[in-house]
Amino acid sequence: MKKFRVISALALTALIGLGLTMSFNTDTIKSNALGNVRKTIPNYTGRDPSVDPPYSFRFNPAANTPQSEYYGGSKVFYEELYRGQFLWYSKVKPMDATEADKDMMTMYENRLRVWGKNRSDWLVNKSYSLNLKTGQSEPGKQNYTPGGTTYMVSGPYAGKYLEWRYLGYAFDGSPVNNPYFPPDITPEKWEPWTKNWISEPWDQGLTAGTEYDQMNEKVQWFVDYFFPENPKFRRAWMPIEKDAADWAKKFTLQTDPTRSTGILTGFHVSNGNTYYATLLMKTPAQPNLRMVEYAVYDKETGKLVGKQTMNASDNTDMTETRKYYDQNGKETTKGIIEQGKTYVIKAKVKNMIVKGLDGKNTTYTPIRLNQKYSYDLTSHEMGQWDEEYGNSVLTTKPETTIAYGKSVDFSKQKMDGESEETWEYTVPPMVKKEIVFHADIVEGFKKKRENTWAQDDIGRLRFFIQPEDIGTPDEALLINAKGVPVEHVVPKEPYSLRFYVDKVLGEKSVGDPKDPSNPYASLQVVVSDKKTSKTITAVAKEVLTPKGKRVAIDVPNAITPQTSIIEATWQIPQKHRDNNQSMDPSNDGPHKHLWASDINISVSNFNIKPSSIILPAGKSSSNETLTFDFNILSENAENQDKDIDVVIRKDGRVIWRDTVSVPANRNYTMPMVTVPGINVREGENVFTVEVNPQPRKWIEFLSNATDPNQVYKDNVATNSIMVHKNIPAQNCQILNNQNNWTTIHYIREWHGYREYTEHGSYCVTTSDRRWTEKINYYERYKITNVFFRSKLTKDQALRDGNNGDGWVDLLNGKAGEVKAGYGFEIKYVVKYQTNTYTDSPKPWRADCSGKTVDPTHGSYVDAPNTLQVTMPFKDTSGQPVRYYATTTSESGSWDNLTQNYEMPVRKAFNLKDTREIFINETAKDGEYPVRIDTYSHFYGSYDKKPTSKYLCDYVIVKIKVNGSDKDDVKTHLTQ
Repeated sequence: MKKFRVISALALTALIGLGLTMSFNTDTIKSNALGNVRKTIPNYTGRDPSVDPPYSFRFNPAANTPQSEYYGGSKVFYEELYRGQFLWYSKVKPMDATEADKDMMTMYENRLRVWGKNRSDWLVNKSYSLNLKTGQSEPGKQNYTPGGTTYMVSGPYAGKYLEWRYLGYAFDGSPVNNPYFPPDITPEKWEPWTKNWISEPWDQGLTAGTEYDQMNEKVQWFVDYFFPENPKFRRAWMPIEKDAADWAKKFTLQTDPTRSTGILTGFHVSNGNTYYATLLMKTPAQPNLRMVEYAVYDKETGKLVGKQTMNASDNTDMTETRKYYDQNGKETTKGIIEQGKTYVIKAKVKNMIVKGLDGKNTTYTPIRLNQKYSYDLTSHEMGQWDEEYGNSVLTTKPETTIAYGKSVDFSKQKMDGESEETWEYTVPPMVKKEIVFHADIVEGFKKKRENTWAQDDIGRLRFFIQPEDIGTPDEALLINAKGVPVEHVVPKEPYSLRFYVDKVLGEKSVGDPKDPSNPYASLQVVVSDKKTSKTITAVAKEVLTPKGKRVAIDVPNAITPQTSIIEATWQIPQKHRDNNQSMDPSNDGPHKHLWASDINISVSNFNIKPSSIILPAGKSSSNETLTFDFNILSENAENQDKDIDVVIRKDGRVIWRDTVSVPANRNYTMPMVTVPGINVREGENVFTVEVNPQPRKWIEFLSNATDPNQVYKDNVATNSIMVHKNIPAQNCQILNNQNNWTTIHYIREWHGYREYTEHGSYCVTTSDRRWTEKINYYERYKITNVFFRSKLTKDQALRDGNNGDGWVDLLNGKAGEVKAGYGFEIKYVVKYQTNTYTDSPKPWRADCSGKTVDPTHGSYVDAPNTLQVTMPFKDTSGQPVRYYATTTSESGSWDNLTQNYEMPVRKAFNLKDTREIFINETAKDGEYPVRIDTYSHFYGSYDKKPTSKYLCDYVIVKIKVNGSDKDDVKTHLTQ
């Protein structure tokens, strides 16, 4: 049995209607007695209340029903002949219903809790308290078939066909069960007469009786309307009148079945529980007007472009047929029309012959149609229009009635304030892709109850705008100042650009100076040299003619780049889409093209001299003078010199920066860079040189680079020097006081001048010569003098009469004489000499001329400043006494350096500070050797080829001691 609900035997009270008082929290039905207050306020506008049902109603706020509280007093419910079979009142407007109007979830009864939902069959989702099921049941039967009849317009089930439990109300406000709603409990065998039905339930407190229950016609109505709709209730073994009378006692009748669909409610008992059921009677025949034809013609050619038809002979056939035709009259899958073109519209409306209806001619006037149009997005929204003209379409000939079974034609229109004219419509320019032509029968016939069914009142055709499309290909030309297309870019030279626009679809020319809606083809262009960019609107100078044609769009003097890169991005601007000239955005761009000459700045052969340093004794760091040299290569197609920034860093800190003028496409050897005062520490000290550092003065480009940053990887070179702890003084193991080597220098020298233009300047080379030079180099590190002085040498100088100071050079082969008990002074001269600077070829640069040398020589050499002096006497531990002399003065340049060393200052006899060495007065006469060693790990010039031979020199001189008994002073003490 359909629409069942268990009612607790202890909670049975009077029930008005069909479940309006369903509880959200209980399983009981509560009384909702209304007294004399009507639940609804009917609207009979245009109808006879004594004969006709109301056209619409509102719930009466004074009745204080759940529905009046839920809907308020303004919500209108309209008469609806659902699927042409069932007449009730729906929340859905007869015309122009929106998605919100059609959303039956907003019907009060459908929002109530589903009683017994865990036992109810076919619920869409039992976790939802919705009266919504899948599939459908045939009206009057308790069966189930897949597929619903109600299209879901919103919510999680939008787009599906399902069934709501309720679709409308009787005009007294009682909810009407959907006749297609599947049963809550599908019986294996549907035999309604086997149920224990309660007779006259209105006398049992189950429901309130109605005026129709007391009418004599009730039994006949069961014969005429109940059995045809519910054949399972007909017991063939009983006379039909008796059968009808019996069922009439068991069901209360809510509505007059002669005017609308009769609604019945009955109750039966099973296993101590009371169930109720709602049934529908056959709907009485209703008058119907149908738009049997709706056609659109091309005004210019008179040819049919689209037509909708409905069956003019069979009122029960609700099939709509739509056909579209091309310019040759051939049927197509979709209709195509043109923007700006005018179309003629015609329609035919018939007063349909309805079985069982005592048909009549219509009386409502004027006989009109509404015309409406929606385009693009609006055309997919229910009940929404961009243009609508009510009551504007007139019959072809003046008509005052539509005779029963006859048709009238519509082909004229009359707009407000205008004269009567042919029914036509011009497609406006704002339509982009598609448009719906729509016409419907005016509402007045429904109000007069001369047209009950609204679903076949509509003519509706969807047309697509004739595709008009332009596109821009991924093709572009870069044109130099001579008008020649090029691929390479020379900075500071002017360039023009050329692009193309194609007519891809359509027959309409693009470009009409008299029509703002038809502008000439144009492009939005962004051109950049990677430093600056500008946006240009480029416009064609000629009309772009129909399909297959092309126009060129030139951008003269588009850019004078400051780099060797020009990048252009172009696309068809929005205005062409707004004017329907470009309907396919997929070929509008943007496209991007890059023209460039390879420009790459790199650094190589990064050398640091010295490459290793030995720290002073007891130090972990020192400040050193370092010399750097490296090569810079500036590759560019324009063959122009560039001023390139160069930085040298240590530990990320810049220690030197300069801007260097580098010739184009030549491996430029940077003149040596000498940086003093660089703090170095023990271990590896890393240095980097970078050319064209950020922010980069020059944008570099390599056509074969896969990574944009790859082009800058060779801008940096790295090298390091090793700093070692001080090596303890030691004797020179291998005497090596001179190195000799030969270097071949590769030399390039060019001369030129600077040419100036309005866009800048560039170098013109007049000569370019290359050669090699073979140079012999040397370096010497020698102890050249050992000067000695004592009282004896001073006395001898006086005796010689030359007024000398008594200094003698022990390297001349003579021993230095000193008396025992006296002291002597000694000092040393060491020289470092090299021709690496004076004899090496020198690079130079002067604007557009210059010279490079590879390799360059003359890197700074920092000579050691200590000597080891080993005396002939021993200390208390028996080891030779050694002194470490330091420079007291230097003269000459680093490549011709003379160093003077003296003995360290000491306090002698706790009396004075002196550099003298004193001889014990008990010393025996004789000659004693003194050894002088230079620093044992002096590498020397780093310009020579790597070698393991350190520069090291030593000499041995002799000191001759004479006995103290010959001395005239006997007061010397032992040192």
